[in-house]
Amino acid sequence: MKLNKTAIALALAFPLLANAQSNAQLQSQLEALKAQVQALQDLINAKAGGTGAAATPVAPTATADAEPTVDMEEFNRIKTKVEGADDVQNVNGMRGLRISGGIDPVFIYNQNKNSSGFSFGNVPAATSYDDSMFGVAYLDLQKDIEGGTKFHLTLMPTKSVGGAFASSTNGSIIQEASASIPIAGGDNRLIVGQIPDVSGYEAWYPTFVGENSISSNLLYPTYPTYFVTHNLLFDFTGASFYTGVGLDLTRGFWETKLFLANVNASRGDTSASLSGTNQSNNNAAFVFNSAYTEEEFWGVEFTGYMIPNAPTPTGTFGTVNSFEIDGNFTRGTFNGNLQFVAGTQQNGAYTAAANGLPQDSRWFGVSMQMSERVDSRWLLAARADYLNNQANGGGIFTLNTANAGGTNSGDAINGFGPDSANAQNGTNRVALSLAATYRLSQYASLRSEFRRDFASTDAFYDYNSGGNQSTNNVVALQALVNF
Repeated sequence: MKLNKTAIALALAFPLLANAQSNAQLQSQLEALKAQVQALQDLINAKAGGTGAAATPVAPTATADAEPTVDMEEFNRIKTKVEGADDVQNVNGMRGLRISGGIDPVFIYNQNKNSSGFSFGNVPAATSYDDSMFGVAYLDLQKDIEGGTKFHLTLMPTKSVGGAFASSTNGSIIQEASASIPIAGGDNRLIVGQIPDVSGYEAWYPTFVGENSISSNLLYPTYPTYFVTHNLLFDFTGASFYTGVGLDLTRGFWETKLFLANVNASRGDTSASLSGTNQSNNNAAFVFNSAYTEEEFWGVEFTGYMIPNAPTPTGTFGTVNSFEIDGNFTRGTFNGNLQFVAGTQQNGAYTAAANGLPQDSRWFGVSMQMSERVDSRWLLAARADYLNNQANGGGIFTLNTANAGGTNSGDAINGFGPDSANAQNGTNRVALSLAATYRLSQYASLRSEFRRDFASTDAFYDYNSGGNQSTNNVVALQALVNF
């Protein structure tokens, strides 16, 4: 007996299930197979309805254009296999589950630090743009649970957002541990757990598919980052993570997220001092983020913080108020991003006033990047950053004085701090970067970057001479392997 063409297609396609590259692909293939089985079932039912009796195998006719008959035994066997694979997914918890991961070892050279070597999985001694969120290993698990709840867990030893604040997180390896729970319809969701900062256009690490979504298409992977290092606004003006609760509200083209959470801390009272005065441990911050994406090739988002009792660079505490706006434009092989940020921190300046009282710090900056995919393997990118931190000797809540060196009493590794000639003047910063990415295969790429940093004062400590410089050069090479 002859097989219907649909049944033949099913039999040929079924072995592909064993070679699925991801649970998302497996689910997609299962759905396609079930659709084909249903189409074949409809054909059988149509025949049965047309004759008034159940369809039975019929001997083929000699007519060349006659429709082949259906082998019911073969059809039932394939249908049983498809249903069995579907049941296995439900029983073992694989339905709606995606597992991904990757590593990106980096070789980096820093001229003023007179250092070169590999950076991978190390614990940074302090905030540093040449030892930022790169050289990481991560494992990402996402699960769509029946009823609409989404679970997301990302583990990243040593360089996770939690690990960067070891004093308040005990060196946590959690990059993200969150759940998104639908309430009053799918357009309103409750978010709980730990979530990396959502501000800015740069992603935290070079995931395999850009936005690390459970619905991402692994057949055409890309990267959300185009450089080894991060821009000045990412490293020095943004929070790292939130621990708390939030609302995710979707209204038309707008998606708005509102958080009440600890910022850069897993617990709100970790900075409590038994002997201190005028301190408050009510550290819950308010964070809002709103994104507009009417068209698939462009979008814009806004993020704001109000963080009470945040640590200052000089070891005191003060409220941070910050606002940023960023946008993206993608057309064909071109991608562009632009970001602007402005903020202030109470008592956050490096230099005290003439009466000895602490002063507020202020900053504003802009970052722009452009990339062009030259062909299927090569991608070239350029980035320019400017960060103004001149007021009251400078200071941003992400900086500290642990990196003081030479004539700079501020942060001499990152190039921030008071001018040695006039301590009331802080340092403005510029960074220019060029990068190239070469795709070796669907799962592996090589990347290189040359970066030159400028400071308006001699803010960089030179480990070669023991003096201070106004510029610095960094060269970085990166291998990206993701699945």
